[in-house]
Amino acid sequence: DPSAGIWKAEEKFLNSDYYRFYCGLLSHPRLLEASRELGYEICFMPHPTIQPHLELFHLPEEVKIYGVDTSYRDIYAQSSLVLTDYSSAAFDFAYLRKPLIYCHFDKEEFFGGDHVCTQGYFDYERDGFGEVEYDLEGTVNRIIEYMETGCQLKDVYRERIENFFAFNDQNNCKRVYEAIRKITC
Repeated sequence: DPSAGIWKAEEKFLNSDYYRFYCGLLSHPRLLEASRELGYEICFMPHPTIQPHLELFHLPEEVKIYGVDTSYRDIYAQSSLVLTDYSSAAFDFAYLRKPLIYCHFDKEEFFGGDHVCTQGYFDYERDGFGEVEYDLEGTVNRIIEYMETGCQLKDVYRERIENFFAFNDQNNCKRVYEAIRKITC
């Protein structure tokens, strides 16, 4: 709805790979059982355009849903593992040296012209900070694997993170401030 800036859920959304994947993932019996047994909580924070349509998902009551009022900072601080798709938010989580999983069940569609994004320099398999999974069962298996090992970041991804980020300290704001001062003074 251009006048309100809100996307309307159409019938084709309910038949979309996105909808089927996330409904299947968030209600997957093995995943829910493993999270209970291993003491993890499954949380879902969909893209803001999906937020008005959360009632369509019919999720189990044990799945916690984060709304747009939840800050990413809080989610990153509290989370042991993040599942994402193509979001640049993964960089923020990786900077914290926490594991993540990229879920690319729709890779061909996403990079095939049906989406606003195009494939760039960053190759998720080569450069990513976590495994790339392409289907529901692989994603569930990978999440359970991480839960079973205490959500420890794997060495290969720790090395990628260390090589990607130039700094690992508390001085990023100071560096930005000093760079701006050099330009403006």
